[in-house]
Amino acid sequence: MIYFFLLILGFLAIFAENLFLAAWISVRFRFKEEKNPSYSPNTCVIVPCKGIEKKFKENVLSICNQDYENYDIIFVTDSKKDPAYPTLEKLVGNKKNVKIVISEYIKGTSGKISALIKGVKAAGYTEVYVFADSDIKPGNIWLKNLVSHLEDEKVGATTGYRWYMPNDTRSLILSAVNMICSLSLFFQISNFTWGGSTAIRKKIFDELDIIEKWKKGFSDDLILTNALKKENYKIKVIPKCIVESPPEGNLRYIFKWSTQQLMWVKWYYSTSWFVSVIGAIGLKIVTILGFILLAFGYTIPGLLMISTIFLEIISGGIAHMVLKKLMSDPKKHYGSSIAYALVTPVIFFILAYTNFISIFQTEIKWGGRVYKKTGKELQLKKVEG
Repeated sequence: MIYFFLLILGFLAIFAENLFLAAWISVRFRFKEEKNPSYSPNTCVIVPCKGIEKKFKENVLSICNQDYENYDIIFVTDSKKDPAYPTLEKLVGNKKNVKIVISEYIKGTSGKISALIKGVKAAGYTEVYVFADSDIKPGNIWLKNLVSHLEDEKVGATTGYRWYMPNDTRSLILSAVNMICSLSLFFQISNFTWGGSTAIRKKIFDELDIIEKWKKGFSDDLILTNALKKENYKIKVIPKCIVESPPEGNLRYIFKWSTQQLMWVKWYYSTSWFVSVIGAIGLKIVTILGFILLAFGYTIPGLLMISTIFLEIISGGIAHMVLKKLMSDPKKHYGSSIAYALVTPVIFFILAYTNFISIFQTEIKWGGRVYKKTGKELQLKKVEG
């Protein structure tokens, strides 16, 4: 009876890994090359800036040099004393379509949301808002790709995502974690707007009363996602708008960053977080159990369970090849599919660990502040850090 149960467990683990593999294959066939619609309305790009991040100057100039006729840019800094302010003045001070404004902190929400609200209020006439992070380095047709697909009125928002360019083992691991997590963007049931590269029509933004919703929370993109899905608007990921972002931090940072992302999901999408916890931890328990069973002579169940490692290697390689095909930057920037494939089993162990940690963690340290969830409502208590 126990032997039969172990066999079933092994087959279930293989089935789960094959679902993951099949999901990536379906992405490749569903997201084929498509022409951009001709839709190119007046657009305002709002970019919160805090401090001088890695490649900050390159990123700013990339955002400013878009192949798009009708757009303005608003950079928002905390104060004129922020290092970003004088740098922005030197870089873009003479550009007619660029403004630099000072944020006004709103009590009860995050610094980034305060900056976004300031940017929205400072925008003049526009039909589309684009929210971007200052640590992205988009290509010159990023804005055109992101905005044009809003022509479909069923699409409430379009979104890109980040891609950490690998240059060593540490950045490869961070990039692979990010790659695995990006799968959820390609399915309506699990996708979301990524705050570093999102476009939404002003009409919908106002209709959903996003500013008031932002004032009551701390995650700009998840609040926006909730509002859109509640009103049955589609969120469309644009693979060509997956943009370069410089990897930062060591392995400790990778664990902290991964756990932080899970905490936001835990607070805003508790069901999705629960499924993630069960799936990530469960699969790795089965893998470890496979090695134990082999040591005790349970050969077939053990081999079934550890075969998940080989399926993860295959999935990692296919995921990388799929995304490299869909993204628009020079392919040499994306690294080797073989390297991503080989590191993927490690990534699944990292995700299992961070999912486990998220069960017990109760706060997020972010942007110099500590955030805690209080009560059943999606309200967060800010504790100055």
